[in-house]
Amino acid sequence: MRGKRDLDPSFFGLCQLILLLALIHGGRPNARFNWIFFVPIFILFSYSVFFCASDSPISDFAFIQVFVYVIPFASDYILLRSCQPELRKIGQRKPTPEMTVIERLGWAASLLVTYRGIGWAHEPTAHLPPRPTASRWKFIASQLLWMIYYFILFDVARIHSHQNPCFAIQGPSFTAFGWGWQTTVWVYIVSVYCTMSGLYAAASIVSVATGIDQPRDWPHLFGTLRNAYTVRKCWGRVWHQMLRRIFTSHSNFLAKALHLPKGTFTTYFKLFVSFFISGLMHAAPDYIFHQNFSEGTSVRFFILQAVAITFEDTVIDFASRLGCKESKASKLIGFIWVFMWFTFCMPIWLDPQLHAGTVDEKMRAKEHVSLILGLMESLKF
Repeated sequence: MRGKRDLDPSFFGLCQLILLLALIHGGRPNARFNWIFFVPIFILFSYSVFFCASDSPISDFAFIQVFVYVIPFASDYILLRSCQPELRKIGQRKPTPEMTVIERLGWAASLLVTYRGIGWAHEPTAHLPPRPTASRWKFIASQLLWMIYYFILFDVARIHSHQNPCFAIQGPSFTAFGWGWQTTVWVYIVSVYCTMSGLYAAASIVSVATGIDQPRDWPHLFGTLRNAYTVRKCWGRVWHQMLRRIFTSHSNFLAKALHLPKGTFTTYFKLFVSFFISGLMHAAPDYIFHQNFSEGTSVRFFILQAVAITFEDTVIDFASRLGCKESKASKLIGFIWVFMWFTFCMPIWLDPQLHAGTVDEKMRAKEHVSLILGLMESLKF
Protein backbone atom coordinates (compact mmCIF):
# COMPACT_ATOMS: atom_id res chain seq x y z
CA MET A 1 0.00 0.00 0.00
CA ARG A 2 1.12 3.60 -0.68
CA GLY A 3 1.51 4.55 2.97
CA LYS A 4 -2.20 3.98 3.65
CA ARG A 5 -4.64 1.14 4.19
CA ASP A 6 -5.78 -0.95 1.24
CA LEU A 7 -9.23 -0.29 -0.16
CA ASP A 8 -11.95 -2.55 1.21
CA PRO A 9 -14.25 -3.68 -1.66
CA SER A 10 -16.91 -4.68 0.87
CA PHE A 11 -17.56 -0.98 1.54
CA PHE A 12 -19.11 -0.66 -1.91
CA GLY A 13 -21.50 -3.56 -1.26
CA LEU A 14 -22.31 -2.19 2.19
CA CYS A 15 -23.16 1.23 0.76
CA GLN A 16 -25.42 -0.38 -1.84
CA LEU A 17 -27.16 -2.29 0.94
CA ILE A 18 -27.66 0.86 3.00
CA LEU A 19 -29.08 2.65 -0.05
CA LEU A 20 -31.41 -0.29 -0.67
CA LEU A 21 -32.63 -0.08 2.93
CA ALA A 22 -33.18 3.66 2.56
CA LEU A 23 -35.37 3.09 -0.49
CA ILE A 24 -37.30 0.33 1.28
CA HIS A 25 -37.80 2.67 4.23
CA GLY A 26 -40.23 4.50 2.01
CA GLY A 27 -41.11 7.82 0.46
CA ARG A 28 -43.35 10.46 1.94
CA PRO A 29 -43.81 10.93 4.84
CA ASN A 30 -40.89 8.69 5.92
CA ALA A 31 -38.43 10.24 3.44
CA ARG A 32 -37.66 13.15 5.76
CA PHE A 33 -35.76 10.74 8.03
CA ASN A 34 -33.81 9.12 5.21
CA TRP A 35 -30.82 11.45 5.62
CA ILE A 36 -29.71 9.16 8.43
CA PHE A 37 -28.95 6.50 5.83
CA PHE A 38 -26.81 8.89 3.79
CA VAL A 39 -24.35 9.58 6.62
CA PRO A 40 -22.67 6.12 6.74
CA ILE A 41 -22.57 5.98 2.93
CA PHE A 42 -20.74 9.29 2.77
CA ILE A 43 -18.37 8.31 5.58
CA LEU A 44 -17.44 4.97 3.99
CA PHE A 45 -16.85 6.57 0.60
CA SER A 46 -14.82 9.46 2.02
CA TYR A 47 -12.70 7.08 4.06
CA SER A 48 -12.03 4.97 0.97
CA VAL A 49 -10.94 7.97 -1.12
CA PHE A 50 -8.94 9.97 1.41
CA PHE A 51 -7.56 7.37 3.80
CA CYS A 52 -6.93 4.34 1.58
CA ALA A 53 -4.40 3.62 -1.18
CA SER A 54 -3.12 0.19 -2.19
CA ASP A 55 0.05 -0.75 -4.05
CA SER A 56 -1.95 -0.74 -7.29
CA PRO A 57 -2.98 2.82 -8.16
CA ILE A 58 -4.72 1.56 -11.29
CA SER A 59 -6.91 -0.84 -9.29
CA ASP A 60 -7.74 1.94 -6.85
CA PHE A 61 -8.59 4.26 -9.74
CA ALA A 62 -10.92 1.70 -11.35
CA PHE A 63 -12.63 0.83 -8.06
CA ILE A 64 -13.36 4.44 -7.11
CA GLN A 65 -14.66 5.10 -10.64
CA VAL A 66 -17.43 2.61 -9.83
CA PHE A 67 -17.81 3.45 -6.13
CA VAL A 68 -18.29 7.17 -6.78
CA TYR A 69 -21.62 6.52 -8.51
CA VAL A 70 -23.12 5.64 -5.13
CA ILE A 71 -22.78 9.17 -3.72
CA PRO A 72 -24.87 11.21 -6.21
CA PHE A 73 -27.47 8.45 -6.50
CA ALA A 74 -27.69 8.20 -2.70
CA SER A 75 -28.01 11.98 -2.50
CA ASP A 76 -30.79 11.91 -5.10
CA TYR A 77 -32.71 8.93 -3.70
CA ILE A 78 -32.20 9.86 -0.03
CA LEU A 79 -31.54 13.57 0.56
CA LEU A 80 -33.67 14.93 -2.29
CA ARG A 81 -36.42 12.35 -2.20
CA SER A 82 -38.82 14.39 -0.08
CA CYS A 83 -38.55 17.50 -2.30
CA GLN A 84 -39.23 16.05 -5.74
CA PRO A 85 -41.90 13.86 -7.38
CA GLU A 86 -42.10 10.39 -5.86
CA LEU A 87 -40.18 7.67 -7.68
CA ARG A 88 -42.64 5.48 -9.60
CA LYS A 89 -42.41 2.69 -12.12
CA ILE A 90 -44.41 3.17 -15.30
CA GLY A 91 -47.75 1.49 -14.70
CA GLN A 92 -47.30 1.42 -10.92
CA ARG A 93 -50.73 1.63 -9.33
CA LYS A 94 -49.98 1.21 -5.65
CA PRO A 95 -48.14 4.10 -3.93
CA THR A 96 -44.77 3.01 -2.58
CA PRO A 97 -45.61 3.67 1.10
CA GLU A 98 -48.58 1.29 0.78
CA MET A 99 -46.44 -1.59 -0.52
CA THR A 100 -45.40 -4.47 1.69
CA VAL A 101 -41.72 -4.75 2.65
CA ILE A 102 -41.22 -7.54 0.08
CA GLU A 103 -42.85 -5.44 -2.63
CA ARG A 104 -40.69 -2.47 -1.73
CA LEU A 105 -37.60 -4.68 -1.81
CA GLY A 106 -38.28 -5.65 -5.42
CA TRP A 107 -39.20 -2.07 -6.25
CA ALA A 108 -35.98 -0.68 -4.75
CA ALA A 109 -33.74 -3.34 -6.32
CA SER A 110 -35.26 -2.58 -9.72
CA LEU A 111 -34.53 1.13 -9.28
CA LEU A 112 -30.91 0.58 -8.24
CA VAL A 113 -30.04 -1.39 -11.37
CA THR A 114 -31.72 1.09 -13.71
CA TYR A 115 -29.33 4.02 -13.87
CA ARG A 116 -31.09 5.51 -16.90
CA GLY A 117 -34.53 5.10 -15.36
CA ILE A 118 -35.79 2.79 -18.10
CA GLY A 119 -39.32 1.71 -17.22
CA TRP A 120 -39.69 4.47 -14.63
CA ALA A 121 -41.62 7.74 -14.69
CA HIS A 122 -38.36 9.71 -14.83
CA GLU A 123 -37.10 7.84 -17.91
CA PRO A 124 -35.53 10.40 -20.30
CA THR A 125 -37.26 8.83 -23.30
CA ALA A 126 -36.42 11.62 -25.74
CA HIS A 127 -32.72 11.25 -24.96
CA LEU A 128 -32.49 7.46 -25.31
CA PRO A 129 -32.01 5.25 -28.38
CA PRO A 130 -35.14 3.47 -29.69
CA ARG A 131 -36.37 0.46 -27.73
CA PRO A 132 -35.50 -2.92 -29.30
CA THR A 133 -38.47 -4.66 -30.92
CA ALA A 134 -36.84 -8.01 -31.74
CA SER A 135 -37.90 -11.30 -30.17
CA ARG A 136 -35.95 -12.67 -27.23
CA TRP A 137 -33.59 -14.93 -29.17
CA LYS A 138 -33.10 -12.52 -32.06
CA PHE A 139 -32.19 -9.86 -29.51
CA ILE A 140 -29.66 -12.17 -27.84
CA ALA A 141 -28.14 -13.06 -31.21
CA SER A 142 -27.87 -9.39 -32.18
CA GLN A 143 -26.24 -8.54 -28.86
CA LEU A 144 -23.69 -11.31 -29.37
CA LEU A 145 -22.82 -9.80 -32.74
CA TRP A 146 -22.52 -6.37 -31.15
CA MET A 147 -20.17 -7.83 -28.52
CA ILE A 148 -17.94 -9.24 -31.26
CA TYR A 149 -17.93 -5.83 -32.96
CA TYR A 150 -17.03 -4.07 -29.69
CA PHE A 151 -14.25 -6.56 -29.00
CA ILE A 152 -12.68 -6.14 -32.43
CA LEU A 153 -12.91 -2.35 -32.30
CA PHE A 154 -11.47 -2.33 -28.78
CA ASP A 155 -8.63 -4.59 -29.91
CA VAL A 156 -7.77 -2.20 -32.73
CA ALA A 157 -7.81 0.74 -30.30
CA ARG A 158 -5.58 -1.08 -27.83
CA ILE A 159 -3.08 -2.02 -30.53
CA HIS A 160 -2.76 1.65 -31.36
CA SER A 161 -2.50 2.79 -27.73
CA HIS A 162 0.29 0.28 -27.10
CA GLN A 163 2.32 1.82 -29.91
CA ASN A 164 1.42 5.45 -29.20
CA PRO A 165 3.98 7.08 -26.85
CA CYS A 166 1.35 9.57 -25.70
CA PHE A 167 -0.41 6.74 -23.81
CA ALA A 168 2.77 5.75 -21.97
CA ILE A 169 3.82 6.58 -18.43
CA GLN A 170 5.69 9.90 -18.50
CA GLY A 171 5.09 10.03 -22.24
CA PRO A 172 4.77 13.19 -24.35
CA SER A 173 1.59 15.22 -24.47
CA PHE A 174 -0.94 14.56 -27.22
CA THR A 175 -0.24 18.14 -28.26
CA ALA A 176 3.52 17.56 -28.68
CA PHE A 177 3.49 16.42 -32.32
CA GLY A 178 0.98 18.69 -33.97
CA TRP A 179 -2.74 18.60 -34.64
CA GLY A 180 -2.72 15.42 -36.72
CA TRP A 181 -1.19 13.39 -33.92
CA GLN A 182 -3.45 15.06 -31.39
CA THR A 183 -6.49 13.46 -33.05
CA THR A 184 -5.37 10.11 -31.61
CA VAL A 185 -7.14 11.12 -28.39
CA TRP A 186 -10.19 9.64 -30.10
CA VAL A 187 -8.65 6.21 -29.59
CA TYR A 188 -9.28 6.62 -25.87
CA ILE A 189 -12.90 7.62 -26.49
CA VAL A 190 -13.37 4.53 -28.68
CA SER A 191 -11.84 2.31 -25.96
CA VAL A 192 -14.24 3.63 -23.31
CA TYR A 193 -17.18 3.31 -25.70
CA CYS A 194 -16.33 -0.32 -26.50
CA THR A 195 -15.68 -1.29 -22.89
CA MET A 196 -18.93 0.14 -21.55
CA SER A 197 -21.00 -1.08 -24.51
CA GLY A 198 -19.53 -4.58 -24.33
CA LEU A 199 -20.28 -4.94 -20.61
CA TYR A 200 -23.78 -3.53 -21.17
CA ALA A 201 -24.44 -5.99 -24.02
CA ALA A 202 -23.27 -8.91 -21.88
CA ALA A 203 -25.57 -7.84 -19.04
CA SER A 204 -28.49 -7.50 -21.46
CA ILE A 205 -27.94 -11.04 -22.75
CA VAL A 206 -27.96 -12.50 -19.24
CA SER A 207 -30.99 -10.46 -18.18
CA VAL A 208 -33.08 -11.28 -21.26
CA ALA A 209 -32.00 -14.94 -21.48
CA THR A 210 -33.01 -15.55 -17.85
CA GLY A 211 -36.36 -13.81 -18.34
CA ILE A 212 -35.66 -11.02 -15.86
CA ASP A 213 -36.21 -8.38 -18.53
CA GLN A 214 -37.64 -8.05 -22.02
CA PRO A 215 -35.53 -6.96 -25.02
CA ARG A 216 -37.34 -3.59 -25.02
CA ASP A 217 -35.83 -2.89 -21.59
CA TRP A 218 -32.34 -2.77 -23.10
CA PRO A 219 -31.97 0.03 -25.68
CA HIS A 220 -28.40 0.67 -26.75
CA LEU A 221 -26.26 2.34 -24.12
CA PHE A 222 -25.03 5.00 -26.55
CA GLY A 223 -26.96 7.00 -29.10
CA THR A 224 -26.34 7.25 -32.82
CA LEU A 225 -23.39 9.27 -34.10
CA ARG A 226 -25.79 11.03 -36.48
CA ASN A 227 -26.64 13.30 -33.54
CA ALA A 228 -23.03 14.20 -32.83
CA TYR A 229 -23.07 17.54 -34.64
CA THR A 230 -23.17 19.67 -31.48
CA VAL A 231 -21.38 19.29 -28.17
CA ARG A 232 -24.75 19.53 -26.42
CA LYS A 233 -26.16 16.62 -28.39
CA CYS A 234 -22.95 14.63 -27.88
CA TRP A 235 -23.37 14.78 -24.12
CA GLY A 236 -27.18 14.77 -24.13
CA ARG A 237 -27.99 12.13 -26.73
CA VAL A 238 -24.92 10.29 -28.02
CA TRP A 239 -23.05 9.59 -24.79
CA HIS A 240 -24.62 7.31 -22.18
CA GLN A 241 -27.35 8.93 -20.09
CA MET A 242 -26.77 6.99 -16.87
CA LEU A 243 -26.13 10.15 -14.86
CA ARG A 244 -28.73 12.38 -16.43
CA ARG A 245 -31.27 12.15 -13.62
CA ILE A 246 -28.82 12.90 -10.81
CA PHE A 247 -27.46 15.94 -12.65
CA THR A 248 -30.98 17.20 -13.33
CA SER A 249 -32.30 16.60 -9.82
CA HIS A 250 -29.35 18.29 -8.08
CA SER A 251 -29.19 21.28 -10.41
CA ASN A 252 -32.97 21.77 -10.17
CA PHE A 253 -32.80 21.57 -6.38
CA LEU A 254 -29.99 24.12 -6.17
CA ALA A 255 -31.74 26.52 -8.56
CA LYS A 256 -34.92 26.24 -6.51
CA ALA A 257 -33.06 26.67 -3.22
CA LEU A 258 -31.50 29.88 -4.58
CA HIS A 259 -34.94 31.06 -5.80
CA LEU A 260 -33.66 31.55 -9.32
CA PRO A 261 -36.38 32.61 -11.75
CA LYS A 262 -37.05 30.59 -14.87
CA GLY A 263 -35.12 31.89 -17.82
CA THR A 264 -31.87 31.79 -19.74
CA PHE A 265 -29.63 32.45 -16.76
CA THR A 266 -31.15 29.63 -14.73
CA THR A 267 -30.94 27.24 -17.68
CA TYR A 268 -27.21 27.81 -18.03
CA PHE A 269 -26.72 27.88 -14.27
CA LYS A 270 -28.09 24.33 -14.15
CA LEU A 271 -25.92 23.35 -17.11
CA PHE A 272 -22.76 24.47 -15.31
CA VAL A 273 -23.86 22.84 -12.05
CA SER A 274 -24.43 19.54 -13.86
CA PHE A 275 -20.98 19.52 -15.42
CA PHE A 276 -19.41 20.64 -12.15
CA ILE A 277 -20.97 17.63 -10.42
CA SER A 278 -19.64 15.41 -13.18
CA GLY A 279 -16.20 16.95 -12.68
CA LEU A 280 -16.33 16.25 -8.95
CA MET A 281 -17.32 12.64 -9.61
CA HIS A 282 -14.33 12.16 -11.88
CA ALA A 283 -12.05 14.04 -9.48
CA ALA A 284 -12.44 11.34 -6.81
CA PRO A 285 -10.65 8.65 -8.90
CA ASP A 286 -8.08 11.31 -9.84
CA TYR A 287 -7.36 11.94 -6.17
CA ILE A 288 -6.90 8.34 -5.14
CA PHE A 289 -4.61 7.80 -8.12
CA HIS A 290 -2.43 10.91 -7.74
CA GLN A 291 -2.94 11.27 -3.96
CA ASN A 292 -3.54 14.98 -4.45
CA PHE A 293 -6.01 17.36 -6.10
CA SER A 294 -3.44 19.38 -8.01
CA GLU A 295 -2.61 16.88 -10.77
CA GLY A 296 -6.11 15.84 -11.80
CA THR A 297 -7.94 18.03 -14.31
CA SER A 298 -11.42 16.51 -14.31
CA VAL A 299 -13.27 19.53 -12.91
CA ARG A 300 -11.59 21.83 -15.42
CA PHE A 301 -12.36 19.49 -18.31
CA PHE A 302 -16.06 19.13 -17.52
CA ILE A 303 -16.59 22.82 -16.83
CA LEU A 304 -15.09 23.43 -20.28
CA GLN A 305 -17.89 21.30 -21.75
CA ALA A 306 -20.45 23.71 -20.32
CA VAL A 307 -18.46 26.62 -21.75
CA ALA A 308 -18.42 24.97 -25.20
CA ILE A 309 -22.17 24.32 -25.10
CA THR A 310 -22.84 27.92 -24.08
CA PHE A 311 -20.66 29.13 -26.95
CA GLU A 312 -22.28 26.93 -29.58
CA ASP A 313 -25.78 27.79 -28.34
CA THR A 314 -24.90 31.45 -28.82
CA VAL A 315 -23.60 30.82 -32.33
CA ILE A 316 -26.66 28.74 -33.27
CA ASP A 317 -29.01 31.38 -31.90
CA PHE A 318 -27.19 34.12 -33.81
CA ALA A 319 -27.30 32.08 -37.03
CA SER A 320 -31.02 31.40 -36.62
CA ARG A 321 -31.65 35.13 -36.19
CA LEU A 322 -29.93 35.65 -39.53
CA GLY A 323 -32.37 33.20 -41.11
CA CYS A 324 -30.08 30.16 -41.22
CA LYS A 325 -31.84 26.83 -40.79
CA GLU A 326 -30.56 23.37 -39.95
CA SER A 327 -29.36 21.63 -43.09
CA LYS A 328 -26.89 19.01 -44.25
CA ALA A 329 -24.29 21.75 -44.67
CA SER A 330 -24.84 23.08 -41.14
CA LYS A 331 -24.64 19.57 -39.72
CA LEU A 332 -21.38 18.97 -41.58
CA ILE A 333 -19.98 22.15 -40.03
CA GLY A 334 -21.25 20.86 -36.69
CA PHE A 335 -19.50 17.50 -37.05
CA ILE A 336 -16.23 19.28 -37.85
CA TRP A 337 -16.69 21.58 -34.85
CA VAL A 338 -17.36 18.65 -32.50
CA PHE A 339 -14.35 16.71 -33.80
CA MET A 340 -12.09 19.72 -33.38
CA TRP A 341 -13.46 20.54 -29.93
CA PHE A 342 -12.83 17.12 -28.40
CA THR A 343 -9.48 16.85 -30.18
CA PHE A 344 -8.57 20.15 -28.50
CA CYS A 345 -9.90 19.51 -24.98
CA MET A 346 -9.33 15.78 -24.41
CA PRO A 347 -5.55 16.17 -23.84
CA ILE A 348 -6.34 18.50 -20.94
CA TRP A 349 -8.03 15.57 -19.21
CA LEU A 350 -6.01 12.64 -20.53
CA ASP A 351 -2.41 13.83 -20.29
CA PRO A 352 -2.23 13.81 -16.45
CA GLN A 353 -4.02 10.44 -16.22
CA LEU A 354 -2.16 8.53 -18.89
CA HIS A 355 1.28 9.89 -18.10
CA ALA A 356 0.82 8.90 -14.47
CA GLY A 357 -0.01 5.34 -15.54
CA THR A 358 -3.77 4.79 -15.82
CA VAL A 359 -2.91 2.66 -18.85
CA ASP A 360 -0.87 0.00 -17.08
CA GLU A 361 2.63 -0.40 -18.48
CA LYS A 362 2.18 -4.17 -18.26
CA MET A 363 -0.88 -3.91 -20.48
CA ARG A 364 1.22 -2.02 -23.01
CA ALA A 365 3.89 -4.73 -23.13
CA LYS A 366 3.95 -8.32 -24.33
CA GLU A 367 1.42 -9.41 -21.71
CA HIS A 368 -1.32 -7.76 -23.77
CA VAL A 369 -3.29 -10.39 -25.66
CA SER A 370 -4.56 -9.25 -29.04
CA LEU A 371 -6.78 -11.43 -31.20
CA ILE A 372 -5.94 -9.43 -34.31
CA LEU A 373 -2.18 -9.57 -33.72
CA GLY A 374 -2.48 -13.25 -32.91
CA LEU A 375 -4.26 -13.96 -36.17
CA MET A 376 -1.70 -11.93 -38.10
CA GLU A 377 1.14 -13.90 -36.50
CA SER A 378 -0.54 -17.22 -37.25
CA LEU A 379 -0.89 -16.27 -40.93
CA LYS A 380 2.81 -15.62 -41.31
CA PHE A 381 4.69 -18.35 -43.13
